[in-house]
Amino acid sequence: MTSAPLSQQRLLIDLQRLDSQLARLTHERKHLPVLERIEATVQQLKVNRRRAVVAAAALDEAQANAKTREEEVEQVVRRAQVLRERLSSGAAAARDLPAIQSEIDQLGRRQAVLEEAQIAAMEQLEAARAEVDAAAAEETAIRAGGRELTASRDADFARLDAEIADARGKRADLAATIGDALLAEYEAVRKSTGGLGAVALYGRRVEGGSVEISPQEHARIAAAPQDQVIHAEENDVIVVRMED
Repeated sequence: MTSAPLSQQRLLIDLQRLDSQLARLTHERKHLPVLERIEATVQQLKVNRRRAVVAAAALDEAQANAKTREEEVEQVVRRAQVLRERLSSGAAAARDLPAIQSEIDQLGRRQAVLEEAQIAAMEQLEAARAEVDAAAAEETAIRAGGRELTASRDADFARLDAEIADARGKRADLAATIGDALLAEYEAVRKSTGGLGAVALYGRRVEGGSVEISPQEHARIAAAPQDQVIHAEENDVIVVRMED
């Protein structure tokens, strides 16, 4: 059974406070709210990239469709112009004039249909361009927001890292003043409990943990020599008597 001066044992309470502070700071660093927001921003960017790919493909299709409709209209216009020139030149035989005029009329009706299709294709093209522009604008906004979040995260990291480094330095200095055997026992308990190595006992009141001291256990502790390192019966945590 380990023995150590009560003054040494009481240093474990200060050490535990530093360890608890380090655990809290480390947890805070790992679970900063801004980290979830950054992850959400990354997901937004992925979704927007997929949107941009679809929009770009739709734009290519709309451009090709608009070009096809334009070429169809131009072809009809050129054919009608050739027929009009032939009709007005007087070079055509009289018997061919009705047929030429009929074809011109048909081409006019065909042109009207094709121009409607061309207008629809242009509207589709404008909508596709607007979608591409919207996706690009959204990406710009997402990235700007991401830069702000990253700056906030880095500031939080810097603050927490400084606090962690300070606490670790204080812990190292304090641990150096504690006997090797007592320190090793404390570390072993902390490992087995997941972080709690020692609690402070004031009379029958425990601070620093959820350990409950029964009347029987309190009597056992009170009867133990002052230099005896006491462990709680419930979970093996070191119980440090803070009152002489």
